Amino acid sequence: QEYHKLEERIAMLTDQMIRGEKGEFSENMSGGHNHQLSQEYHESMRKEMAGKMEEIEKERETIEEEKAQVDRYKQLLLKQRDIMIALTQRLNERDEQIMALQDELDAYDRHQKELEEKLDEKTAQLIHLQRVTLEHNAVSPVTDEKVRDALGEWSAGGGAGMREEG
Repeated sequence: QEYHKLEERIAMLTDQMIRGEKGEFSENMSGGHNHQLSQEYHESMRKEMAGKMEEIEKERETIEEEKAQVDRYKQLLLKQRDIMIALTQRLNERDEQIMALQDELDAYDRHQKELEEKLDEKTAQLIHLQRVTLEHNAVSPVTDEKVRDALGEWSAGGGAGMREEG
């Protein structure tokens, strides 16, 4: 816009100078010294305006370059934002997977604890049964070979394990 305003201003000043030159020329028919001054003024104004136009054109080019740079930065930021969104989604998915795996691991741990408790109960029952059987065999006049073999080393009278050694 400034460029167009300056072009209009240059055109207006040029028109004024041309009218001024004609006026001076008609006043001074000989076209002498005033005409030469007017031409010099016109030339200096033209050079000044050309210099300003060059400056404005350079500023316009600089602004265009800066706009292009800003657009490149915007595109880069948009790409970075998209990458961050994608990474956030992947992290959220990973977190969900980790939590699901942690829940599964907790369930396995609870199941293993339950199995260990059942094993402890069964072991305690077996020990109790063996003790009762041994006590019964110790006081009973009748001995059952199958019971002694089942008790193995636990048998006070020497079960299957004892017979192999003896």
